[in-house]
Amino acid sequence: MILFNIIQPAGWRIGLVRIEDIAIGVGVSLVVGVLFWPRGAAPALRRALAEAYADCAGYLASTVRSGTSRGDPSMPAIPALAGDAARAAAASRRLDDAFRTYLAERGAKRLPLADVAGLVTGVAGLRLEADAVLDLWQGDHGQAGGELAAARHEILGTADRVTGWYDGLATILITGGELPQPLAHDKAADGRLVRAVRRDLLGDDGRASATAVRMIWTGDHLDVVRRLQAAIIEPARATAGPPADGRIIPPLSRRFPALLR
Repeated sequence: MILFNIIQPAGWRIGLVRIEDIAIGVGVSLVVGVLFWPRGAAPALRRALAEAYADCAGYLASTVRSGTSRGDPSMPAIPALAGDAARAAAASRRLDDAFRTYLAERGAKRLPLADVAGLVTGVAGLRLEADAVLDLWQGDHGQAGGELAAARHEILGTADRVTGWYDGLATILITGGELPQPLAHDKAADGRLVRAVRRDLLGDDGRASATAVRMIWTGDHLDVVRRLQAAIIEPARATAGPPADGRIIPPLSRRFPALLR
């Protein structure tokens, strides 16, 4: 009888045991709810956008460095671009998946749909320009026909400025803060590039070499990427938000009833 009373308490102890059980259950439910409450599609989409812009900008920078370094033995060998292209493609696919998940998520959209669509389109444009630069230089067999240093210096400087802007955008999309202003058209840099091409990359007959044409076209592709900044800056301002790894947890007034049901 004594052992039975210990295992199965009687009287007022039953109420005390039940209160303890309920308190423990509620505490465990709160801990599990905080740890495993879904993050939501919006933060995942914001992170996917940031990664896609950073990886596609890195891909563009690599294609420009690789192309403009051909035919110059003084430049170190550029690693194969397959890794950068694969990272950009993988980031674009992750962004596509995150965007589809965001569209399918129920409830009000935390991020403006038109702005998100504009940013997703901007990633596609950035990657297409990188592919265009890669295709442009694949026909070059390393015969520059002139001095490349001055023209390459101008192209690489422009590429660093343009891709650096997208790196900053990717960071702000996750952390929040003031976005960088779109880069202005650097007419002085364009003039220096044209003078370098005329001085160093013209043939004996006064005609531009194939490398000279590729240099000018590379500069045009970079200018397209620069102009894209003005189109995505406002969508980026509307989308940039709190850190993407923060959990979306509803107020306690909404969570307690759900846990006690």
